[in-house]
Amino acid sequence: MNNLIRAEGYKLLRNRTFWLLLLVLAAAAVVNVLLARFDDPNDGGAIDALSGIDAWTSSLAANPYIIKIGFGILAGFFLSSEYANGTMKRSVSAGFPRSRIIAAKLTVFSLGAMGAALVYPLVNLVLGSLVLGFGELPGGSEAEYIVRTLGMTLLVAAAFAAVTGWFAILLNDSGKTIGFSFVFFFFIDGVILMASKYAPALETVYDYSILRVILDLANESVSRGDLLVDIAICLLTWVAFVGLGIVVFRRKEIK
Repeated sequence: MNNLIRAEGYKLLRNRTFWLLLLVLAAAAVVNVLLARFDDPNDGGAIDALSGIDAWTSSLAANPYIIKIGFGILAGFFLSSEYANGTMKRSVSAGFPRSRIIAAKLTVFSLGAMGAALVYPLVNLVLGSLVLGFGELPGGSEAEYIVRTLGMTLLVAAAFAAVTGWFAILLNDSGKTIGFSFVFFFFIDGVILMASKYAPALETVYDYSILRVILDLANESVSRGDLLVDIAICLLTWVAFVGLGIVVFRRKEIK
């Protein structure tokens, strides 16, 4: 298993889409901070980040879009593409157990996704603190807030990566994976909330899903109980969808 994980890690680090995604996110963060530095809100400017901690908070609010878009693209070019180029068939033909093959791929994909999810907020925080000053949170601990939101960003990213990875295993095609991920993640919230008017139980399901957790990432005040629930939701989602990925892959015909 360790050899499979190392092999998948090597492939991820050589994946151009992964590095392009990181570069785009870092560049976007730099632009965001520079706009905050030079765009005066008193003169009609639209940027209101006045410090590094403000840039961190605003970047967390933008991160759901990064996760929903970026992970679909990465899954398409890192996981689904291996069906087309024959890598998946060669791995199975080499005699490795299917469950270990896909578990290694999903684990490495999740780790890569977690790293990607941190790029935009961290660059905003570091560069924003250097350019704008660190700043402070009214009535709260900045260090505690950063540690909590950073940890939750990692957990949410892992959970979304597992779901997106499952889509990639099901669909086998880069274009289908990217397209379906976009449509699903951007419309599922509205569909569930509309359907909950007729089936109220769906609202409870939504409240205990990563779809709700990701929207609360930037909250400055979270009780310990709610935090533990959110952590459990993310961990259980990751375990469940990695398990589903293993089940699907073991039964799938590899051409």
